[in-house]
Amino acid sequence: MNKFTKELYSKMQSTIHEISNSGISGFDYYRTCYHETLEISKKLKSYILNYRFSDQREEIIFFKDVKPKFQSKLMYFNELIQVEIQKPLISEKRMLAKYYRRSSAHYAALASRNQIFLHYIRSNYESGDHLLFSRSNENFDFIHTDLDLDEKYSTPASTELSKLISYQMVIEHLAEKVTELISVNEKDTVFKHKLVWEGPKVGLIEFGYAIHALGAVKAPLAQIMEGLQFLFNIDLGQFYRVFQDMRIRQDSRTLYLDEAIRAVNKKMDETDLKVKK
Repeated sequence: MNKFTKELYSKMQSTIHEISNSGISGFDYYRTCYHETLEISKKLKSYILNYRFSDQREEIIFFKDVKPKFQSKLMYFNELIQVEIQKPLISEKRMLAKYYRRSSAHYAALASRNQIFLHYIRSNYESGDHLLFSRSNENFDFIHTDLDLDEKYSTPASTELSKLISYQMVIEHLAEKVTELISVNEKDTVFKHKLVWEGPKVGLIEFGYAIHALGAVKAPLAQIMEGLQFLFNIDLGQFYRVFQDMRIRQDSRTLYLDEAIRAVNKKMDETDLKVKK
């Protein structure tokens, strides 16, 4: 079991990393990660339903340590989808920061609802693990799970633990979003309108993909695009969709880069002529 679950978890992490580097963001990023994580979670469930634990200790390890790592990721992306759906349409940074703070407080309240269980987990207790994290026939009514209806793949507390982990991840993610918004506001105060991009947006998007493809900047594509947007005071919007349009162009797929090459060559030719004169 250990080998299989480790390899599967590693695959899930790699898949999420690839999606992160693909350039998609926001709702589309969360939704894509959710569906990929769901498929991997299904593989885990299928494996475990056909697996016989060597003893109760191994069963507890799975439902307390292994399964929550997968299930919490699934819940995490599901919650971020909900946060994104309910996000106000207004793009004013101060209002967005306020929304993310309010959402964070909501998840903090959810995480603290079951104080007894929260204390048990945070104190690293193990005395009740045989009741909480094994599919025991003992009559133990501590937590009612509302997602794991399959008794063969659930225990009284495995889903509750996954929820707590996912809530914490959501809170941390929202804190990062708030920090980014505050940082952007501070940068805008100092650097706003220093440089302005006057070419077509698609041209800057081509440059961004070129920088990423060449490995000239060791950063995810989304981060490179964010840097270009900040540097040139421009909103590139859903740049990954523009990239899809670029791929199906009938002529050159890099029109602006081609034009840039011609412009630079022309500039050098003109300079050569001046030198010769």
